[in-house]
Amino acid sequence: MKKNQIIILAVIVVLIFGGVIGWTLIQKGKIPSGEEITSKEEVEEVFSLSGIVSSVDTENNFLMVRPAGEEKEIKVVLSDTTKLIKLEFPFDPKNPPKEATFTPTQTEIEISDFKEEDNIFIKTKTNIAGKSEFDDVDFIHIMP
Repeated sequence: MKKNQIIILAVIVVLIFGGVIGWTLIQKGKIPSGEEITSKEEVEEVFSLSGIVSSVDTENNFLMVRPAGEEKEIKVVLSDTTKLIKLEFPFDPKNPPKEATFTPTQTEIEISDFKEEDNIFIKTKTNIAGKSEFDDVDFIHIMP
């Protein structure tokens, strides 16, 4: 064999071995085993809640809320800094305007303005996932 053929053959062999070794290392690093996938726990974080008011306690300053699609109730304790706002359409919902955009009217309210069966949206500053009671409420909107 000529010197050039030996060099070309050596380069090809090195490339093949390098490719096989590189491919093996990449596959080991990128594809986790099934055990690794199932053993990792997902951490759920929830900072808002939509639901329906099931009762109002104005004396103790809290609402009992049934989250949308659930039967359990959650106690929502209000503070002096909690903003209570009622959102209203600026038109009759049965006869909406032809324009596609609008801004709902926002009216500040008191806890006594909440009624059973009001649809509400709650925003908190802390994670409420899995809690049956929370008190760090940023705002509550009564939905139209």
